[in-house]
Amino acid sequence: METKTFNPILAILIAVFLTTTYSVQSQKGQIETNNKTLTIDEEKIVQNLLEAFNLGTENVLELFHEDAIIEYPYAHSLGTPSKLDKTQYGNYLKGALANMPDIVFSQVKSYPSQNHVVWAEFHGEVVIPSTNQLYKQDYVARILLKNGKIIHYKEYWNPLAVSAMGDHKEVNKMFNDKSKK
Repeated sequence: METKTFNPILAILIAVFLTTTYSVQSQKGQIETNNKTLTIDEEKIVQNLLEAFNLGTENVLELFHEDAIIEYPYAHSLGTPSKLDKTQYGNYLKGALANMPDIVFSQVKSYPSQNHVVWAEFHGEVVIPSTNQLYKQDYVARILLKNGKIIHYKEYWNPLAVSAMGDHKEVNKMFNDKSKK
């Protein structure tokens, strides 16, 4: 009968693997702030954001950090802002949400990543009141969190789908109307 010998290298590798796995799992959903750890559910931030879009501008803005930057890389092709601070985003939302009442989101998928980044995919549909057209859009968003709030939001979408909202002039007015402040 052969006796098995203890392999210290294998034991160390297993210990390192288990320690690393435990450490990563215990850090998921936590943010360090001034020696305090805030536990947040990074996957829930996407659902909270999508729900807030139907609750109004103030509800959406509550999810964003004061220094937040919001980006829509394809918006410039429509003559609308592609990079906004939180105040500008509030003005932008007033026009956007008024023209997309009761938007329905489906096919929501969240992908929490490292360093408090969450990637999300979702589909949205709503009938645009001014055109009575069905707006259908697939979105991909990258969300960076800081202290439990969104500090950077970058959303990718198809500019061609926006034609349901009207021509470029109408779309530009919806998202750029300064009187909505």
